[in-house]
Amino acid sequence: MNKRLTLIFLMCVGFTFYAQQDASIIPVDIQMSEVFKDDKRFTELSFSTEDNNGGIFIGRHYKDGCYIEHYDSNAKLIKNHDFELDNSKSNIHGGFLSGDDFCLLESTINKETKSLEYYVYKSPKNEFNFKKELLFSIPLKEVKKNMFSFGFFSGSSDNDILGAYEISRNKKFIAFTVDIKNADSETHRLFVFDNALNKVYETEFTRDLKDRKFILQNIDIDENDGTVYLLGKAFSREKKKKKDGGKYQFELFKINANSQNSLVFDSEENYVGSLTTVINQGKLFCIGFYSEKNDFRYKGLAYFDVDSKNMTLNNSVYSSFTEQFMFDKYGKDKEKELRNISFKNIFVTENNECIVNAEEFFIRSHYVATQYGGYWYYTYHFNDMISAKVGVNGDLQWARNINKKQSSDHYSSYLSYASTYYEGKTYLFLNGSDKIRKLRKDRLQFKDVRQRKSNLYVITLDQNGDFEYMKILDDKDSEVPFAVGNGIISANGKELTFQGRKGRKKQIMKISL
Repeated sequence: MNKRLTLIFLMCVGFTFYAQQDASIIPVDIQMSEVFKDDKRFTELSFSTEDNNGGIFIGRHYKDGCYIEHYDSNAKLIKNHDFELDNSKSNIHGGFLSGDDFCLLESTINKETKSLEYYVYKSPKNEFNFKKELLFSIPLKEVKKNMFSFGFFSGSSDNDILGAYEISRNKKFIAFTVDIKNADSETHRLFVFDNALNKVYETEFTRDLKDRKFILQNIDIDENDGTVYLLGKAFSREKKKKKDGGKYQFELFKINANSQNSLVFDSEENYVGSLTTVINQGKLFCIGFYSEKNDFRYKGLAYFDVDSKNMTLNNSVYSSFTEQFMFDKYGKDKEKELRNISFKNIFVTENNECIVNAEEFFIRSHYVATQYGGYWYYTYHFNDMISAKVGVNGDLQWARNINKKQSSDHYSSYLSYASTYYEGKTYLFLNGSDKIRKLRKDRLQFKDVRQRKSNLYVITLDQNGDFEYMKILDDKDSEVPFAVGNGIISANGKELTFQGRKGRKKQIMKISL
């Protein structure tokens, strides 16, 4: 039976150091599919896309294939399809709409032709009747071998992005980049297609540095004309001689069918451990975390404003974490840099401000000695949530730390959190236990949770960074726990989709704001 729960709750707990109304509400609409069972025990929610009628297509990976499902606006299953892969060297990377067709992207290794091939599978969106078309292929002898060690999205020994694809915000362009074997230079082959899967252009990017000296950070696409931006971290002889700051420079490349231009900038006396590009309504900037000590600590946020037309740097801003942020984390203002911060999501507001969501994530190794020689095991830690707002001029307007402590002896998508931004508010969704720990100075900590017994919470941050929270689903009211760590966010930020699982039992949850 399809379930629909409209939740408009009074906020159950308030932070006493905020000025709040007597009755704050967080309106959330939850729709759940029926509980069902797959033939495959382990599946992972991997992508979704709207069907333009209020429903969604979702893909759930299993070892040798992918379940493709179409749900209506009430989370009722319309149609499903078991998409089995032809061989173990194939991967499904995502789905999207092209006119009235639903499309899947696949990469595979063809042993007969000895090539890496990329395909699109097209089907009318109201039925699953896929037809296969070749997008492009590359001889295997040209592709870096370690690209296939862990799959299409894996990293290599130099932490490079070996192969990736990116879809522009308006879904008009799709760009692929493949790392090409070259002993002397960093080389990537780029393919850009429009939404109808017509090739817009193909080109090759080369940087005269050895591969391990150039680490590709990310790719992004201009939604107006399909121009691709590549951001890399380059370790040159000149920068190695720097007295202070990171011994590298960042290089941003603007690439289209007719030209390639670049911009070089460094972190000056600071260290920038992570950086990514953001494009929105013609505005281009890079944002990341920086330190004054080394690449593995973080003091605040770094912002670089770029003139995309002339490829010049307009401005750079380094903002240390706020006093409020340090108070959130430690209960007092403290001169300390953080470690182990990883990007979660970056959103651009209606006013071209930037919301950065991140998390403290790290892995600890443990050795157990036994009479047979011993063994290693690892603990995955998903700790505090970080949210910050950066103004249009790069200034840090606010930063908040929300205490969370989660760990597991395996990588689990039931830990971590999901986030979105919608109509002036940031939303964070996480699993947690009933026991929310009270810390000093009216702070709270969401404690560790067992996968099979967890409540679902939502935290909202308003335009000033003030936050509130509530429980939106008790584990007693649900047959399965929901994996928030790999939730899928809609293009407009209004909807999130989660998969729940307990054994072979599974359920899909759609949350609308």
